[in-house]
Amino acid sequence: MAMLEVENLCAGYENGYVINEIEFSLHRGEFISILGPNGSGKSTLLKALQGLLTNASGEITMEGQKLLTLSPREIAKKIAYVPQIFPLSFEFDVQEIIMMGRYIHQGRFGGITREDRKIIQEVMELTKISHLKDKKIAHLSGGESQRVFIARALAQDTPVLFLDEPSSHLDISYQIEIYHILRDLQQEKGKTVLSTEHNLNLAIPYSQNIMFLKEGKIHSQGPPEKLVTKQTIREVFDAEVDIRKNLHTHKPEISLILHSANKK
Repeated sequence: MAMLEVENLCAGYENGYVINEIEFSLHRGEFISILGPNGSGKSTLLKALQGLLTNASGEITMEGQKLLTLSPREIAKKIAYVPQIFPLSFEFDVQEIIMMGRYIHQGRFGGITREDRKIIQEVMELTKISHLKDKKIAHLSGGESQRVFIARALAQDTPVLFLDEPSSHLDISYQIEIYHILRDLQQEKGKTVLSTEHNLNLAIPYSQNIMFLKEGKIHSQGPPEKLVTKQTIREVFDAEVDIRKNLHTHKPEISLILHSANKK
């Protein structure tokens, strides 16, 4: 049985659907990256998969249960979500933000337990933000804030992680480090990861499967070794590229072909 099964999903906002006829399966322990140009519906898809959009139709099944029959708390026990844009809470420090990821595991009158504190410490060390624990979130850089909210999602300790552009705001060393963390969580702890990404060369080495979105629909999906071709990139991104095999990952690597400024 698939961890997540999506059938004929259409979703959007007040002015209509952004994504249409989405169908795919996400299996336990799998890492899928959703790729596509700006405006293709990547962020909308992640929101719809959690029941966050009221303008939606189709069916989403999570471990055999219809997602929309679950309460927000039940969904939060299954899926941790790292959005692309964070609402910054000026009054909270880093440690308090990460503690929020533990609230779904506490009883109605329960407080922070020793196990909660252990997990919070572990995820801060994993994301290398222990030295920031007492700083106010509003005083951090974009990259530091990104790592804090990823740590909060990890503290939630769910079987599934949804991440919307996890490399945004991060310099190249932290981009790679975050993807290493996600891969380790997938391989060593069996986490299931669904991530949107704008940097194709960053996502491809870590993904068992990728999904290309174009104009709100799935253009193609499958293993990157088969899917990443000049023709596919041309069709999805309207870009001319060279593709070679990376000597270290043995997966496709894309180089943009620069056109003359005079080309029309």
